Amino acid sequence: MNVKFVNTIFCLLWVLTSKADAFTHFITREGDQLKDGNKVFRFIAVNTPNITGHYDGYKNTNPASGYSYDPMELSYEMEAHFKDMVQMGVTTIRTWGITVDDGSGEFEALVNGPRSYNETAFRRIDKMLELCNKYKIRVILCLVKENKIFGSTTSFSTLYGGGDYYDTPAVKEGFKDLLRVFVNRKNQFTGQVYKNDKAILAWEFGNEVPNNKGAWIAEMADYLKRIDPNHLIADPRRANGVDQLKEIITDVLAHNDKLDIVKTRQYPNYRNSVTELWNECKGKRPMIVDEFQRLEGLTDVLEQVYSTGTSGALLWSLMKPQYTGGLGSHALFHAYSWGGSRWPGFDSGDYFKERENLMLIRTYGYKIRGEQELSLPAPTDAPYLYPSVETNAVALKWRCSPGARYYVVERATSAKGPWQTISSDLDISYHLYFYPLFTDTSIVPGQSYYYRIKGKNESGISPASNTIGPLTPETSMVMDNLKDFSIAYSHTENLKISTETWPRLRQTEEDFFQAERVAGSRSGELVYRGERLKWIDVFAFSDKVDSIELLYSIDGDSWKPLPEGAIIKRHRPAYPSPISKEKDNPIDKYTYSVPVLPYRTIAVKIVTGNAQAANTYPWIARVHIGFNGALKTAK
Repeated sequence: MNVKFVNTIFCLLWVLTSKADAFTHFITREGDQLKDGNKVFRFIAVNTPNITGHYDGYKNTNPASGYSYDPMELSYEMEAHFKDMVQMGVTTIRTWGITVDDGSGEFEALVNGPRSYNETAFRRIDKMLELCNKYKIRVILCLVKENKIFGSTTSFSTLYGGGDYYDTPAVKEGFKDLLRVFVNRKNQFTGQVYKNDKAILAWEFGNEVPNNKGAWIAEMADYLKRIDPNHLIADPRRANGVDQLKEIITDVLAHNDKLDIVKTRQYPNYRNSVTELWNECKGKRPMIVDEFQRLEGLTDVLEQVYSTGTSGALLWSLMKPQYTGGLGSHALFHAYSWGGSRWPGFDSGDYFKERENLMLIRTYGYKIRGEQELSLPAPTDAPYLYPSVETNAVALKWRCSPGARYYVVERATSAKGPWQTISSDLDISYHLYFYPLFTDTSIVPGQSYYYRIKGKNESGISPASNTIGPLTPETSMVMDNLKDFSIAYSHTENLKISTETWPRLRQTEEDFFQAERVAGSRSGELVYRGERLKWIDVFAFSDKVDSIELLYSIDGDSWKPLPEGAIIKRHRPAYPSPISKEKDNPIDKYTYSVPVLPYRTIAVKIVTGNAQAANTYPWIARVHIGFNGALKTAK
């Protein structure tokens, strides 16, 4: 049979099937309400700033990604993200802006020149819309951001010769071209033209457009409604308090009648309650809280959204798991240490009530829709287990199972089992995706093993992952993330464990804990001891001073410096802030690797140096050790 004919038939069947699952209605506006057909449409859900690949963590912590996605990576990460959101009960998301070339070369831009657009980046949006239809989730599509991160209004203006973004004719015509391209784009996965795609709830011209740009907004809204009358337009301004909202509502009613939705926010620095803000919109326009997050008072925000006529509220924000294994980062480049949550919430997020708040979002999401909250489902997807990342030890990474809070690690000496559970409630969130998620501390050197993983939450356990093996490790391996000193043999009293969140979580790339010197004290010492230590890696953060020294001992009493050339040192300078482009918190990363410790080593001493310095550097973030026999830990 003709292969081309078969493929054509398959594609037609796929399109027909996908269209059968699509939404029935566009979302419309009626007075101060949003409507889905004849039904009032309301939501409590999430922002998804990195859903199409850009935003946080790629340059800094995953440079091997090339700052972009290949199709396999995109398909896993994005679809896993949607599966998380389905478990969460999410019906609406908001993107955070498209990428615009700023000349840095640090990300892949969608807008890469005057009237020039990157097809690969556009296909990520195609994929998102395909999955929006598949999983019944609407999206507010935000376009060119005012914020100077991954391309902004300034970057866009520069591509068109410069000048004021909101006043220069060439720049404004360039933005209209972007609108035209968007609404007329044919989705490469579904065949649907964007202006006909009911998954798009509304267009938003950008994030945080200044409140005094009403004339520009009106011009763009008039143009967009002519070329796409099907979709709503959300005001790209955001009101901080009642006074600003009054000004915006007055402008909308008098000069901007094409705008369908007005917006405000609920952060600690934002004024007035949801109820007070809604009273300004009641009877005039639907209001949404397009971003909100609070360490205290989050329930009050949700309750007021529910009890007023507010159409919706979107948590800032939800991160997605990583194709290469593990969770994405969540301490974003902000003036606070929270910002990106990971479903279904993990122990490492307790400091900002991650799990508690996500479950509140879930409960109120059902409540605002007038639906009975469904029981939390067990993880349905098996994890995918990669080969061990260490050749001489068992160090495992895997792609997450959507909805899993913990993981079960199973080991066998045969590919067919029987399987032994060696970890039943593993929280992987303290080992971000550039470290292994699990290391086996109980192997017998030279014995062959097989491994598999299962995802787990309070409702059940996922199917087992693929099996890897046989692995024949030479050493056991432990990862000490220095949550405490329980794995170390001893430490000097002037070493303390830091649990500071901001700005330290960003400085240390979410290594959550560090052993640090007391300011002004002598050098600190941290000792690891075992029957036979084979190798060690030390990860530290500091300023420009390389101040870690490693000593070894074969008797536990006398110490010697390691032979010349035994230590492989790596220094990675601090990254600049994507906002200021300067090194706001300049902490460099230092890695000290000893692939082979001297024969008969039973102890290694890490000396911090920097004695009597007024700062607390260096910060020892984690220690990885290969050993045989047993470790002797703190009493």
